[in-house]
Amino acid sequence: MEKAYKIKWSFLGRVVILVVIAILGFQGCDIYEYDGNSDSVIIDQGGYFYLLERESNSLILLNSQLKELKRWGLTTTIEGTSTQGITYDGTNLWISSAGTTDKIFQIDISGDSIVVLKSFDAPPQKRGTVRDLAFDGNSLWAMNSGSSTYKTPATLYELNPSDGSIRSEYVLPNPEPRGLTYVTEHFNVYGSGPGSGLYFSDSEKDYIYYYRYDRPRVDTIFSTPVPVRGNYTRYIAGITHDGRHFWLVNSSDVSDILYKAMYNGVIIDQYELPYKQPGPIVWAPKDLRESPPPAILALTPASGVIGSVVDVDIYGTGFKPGAVTVSFGAGITVNQIEFKNTSLINVKIEISPLATPGKRDVTVTNPDGSSAKLDTAFEVTQTLLIPYLWVADQASGQTYLYKIRLTDTTVVQEWATEDVSSAGIQGVAYDGTDIWLCASSTIRTIYKVDVSGISIGVKSSFAVPVTGGTLRGIFYDNGTILMAVSSLNSAGYIFRLNANTGAIIDTIQAPGAEPRGITLVAGQLYCNDTAADSVYIYNSVNKSWTGIFATPTPAGGSTSNRFATGLTHDGQSFWIANSSGDYDHIYRVSETGVVLRSFEAPRKGAAQITGIVYVLSN
Repeated sequence: MEKAYKIKWSFLGRVVILVVIAILGFQGCDIYEYDGNSDSVIIDQGGYFYLLERESNSLILLNSQLKELKRWGLTTTIEGTSTQGITYDGTNLWISSAGTTDKIFQIDISGDSIVVLKSFDAPPQKRGTVRDLAFDGNSLWAMNSGSSTYKTPATLYELNPSDGSIRSEYVLPNPEPRGLTYVTEHFNVYGSGPGSGLYFSDSEKDYIYYYRYDRPRVDTIFSTPVPVRGNYTRYIAGITHDGRHFWLVNSSDVSDILYKAMYNGVIIDQYELPYKQPGPIVWAPKDLRESPPPAILALTPASGVIGSVVDVDIYGTGFKPGAVTVSFGAGITVNQIEFKNTSLINVKIEISPLATPGKRDVTVTNPDGSSAKLDTAFEVTQTLLIPYLWVADQASGQTYLYKIRLTDTTVVQEWATEDVSSAGIQGVAYDGTDIWLCASSTIRTIYKVDVSGISIGVKSSFAVPVTGGTLRGIFYDNGTILMAVSSLNSAGYIFRLNANTGAIIDTIQAPGAEPRGITLVAGQLYCNDTAADSVYIYNSVNKSWTGIFATPTPAGGSTSNRFATGLTHDGQSFWIANSSGDYDHIYRVSETGVVLRSFEAPRKGAAQITGIVYVLSN
């Protein structure tokens, strides 16, 4: 195994005498000391580095002591020798390769050899040179240093990680961008630290830059460090962030160094890398050779009628390509299995005319024998049931109620809610038969409505006996209506009302001042709050709320573009509406906060999505 060596000189004012011995193989020179004792680590919170070495075209795994744990050759795997970038998406690595290959690869390193999970052309179609990559939780980002031949400038591309399609692009004011990393907002106890966004290096200007895609703009952050051998050896080829510090890879013939830096560029330490042409680097909290077991999170659709053939999407984590098997139990034949990616498998199933109605467990088994089971995940029914979302849009002057078929996200019908109320609709609920709407403003009324025609009719209604605040989401529960109210006496509240009279039965304080969507799951109350950007669960015993996950950050946006409104549950997962202009989206989210799928809300940009409710009906 290769060893890393810590350089004795320091940028923090320690006095050091440097003795330069110009001999071949200077790695043994006494200006270095081995930094590999069993008690010390260079990464404060542990984790691992994944480093590209371009001379041997290898991927190298280093632990928190910079000890090399494994090396993989990439030439055969990625069909080329010009590896340029690497990032980590929370499960797998991505690698970019320039030259004639000009592709981006998602890879799995948990087996005996590297497996390519997917690949697609790097933008912009064999022009310029693709460089480093970054992943922000929703989108894959790729830098291209441009082409003088095709007169294309250096550009930063936001890509859909599912298929590589371009979501957005930004021309960089930098001639030679190289390393790229995404940083979640991190501040120390003094309130200092890097803001959320993309950070990249430029090998010609020798600076680290900050791309704020909520603006968007590029800010200069700090100058890259100058190696002891002089400015001519300065060349930052890779950058990553471990949640506390930046790590910079300087790559030159005589100064192959890994720098540990603070958010403002102050160098804490540096380590001599025993590699030729070390390149891009990414930090990950775990050893990706250790493959976690798969998990099934949700199915769409989650039911099928006796005697039918059904396309089912299985959402989860840890799925692997190859000879995957899927079981739906007795009476259901799986005719076709298509591995989409590590979090999605599509199957075509045939339900026998003799199948017994009822709920079934679903099992997925990976080629390596690891398996996952989701209990009562799929229901065999005697009549066809279709999953829908009912969605309220209270944009000024154009208030609508949409019925969206979730199998293909088609709006199958829409109604103007001004037929019911001149105030915008804030909440939507379903009692098993009828839809309920909650109007705030000065109307402050809850309606049970008839949606059997082209216009909405009112079956019954009651005035809400709560003064002050803004009425928000509602949920029907066994003859009662749960209703959220925001900004009531500088707090948020949830009221339980009699569904016939509107009388207040109970009141609890919401998790924050801005509750929006509410839903019950297995008898437990959940609420999302737009001020805290989180989903909470209520403990009725000690009357307290606990945050369970943050609401999704829209693709191409930042945390400032989060504005979660509606919340509902389909029996397996949550659905969350985000309403913030161009970031109007509806998300399907697992009970642990994993985004399973998303689609644009109707009238994206012009809409003001509020309440949503999941309905399974024929």
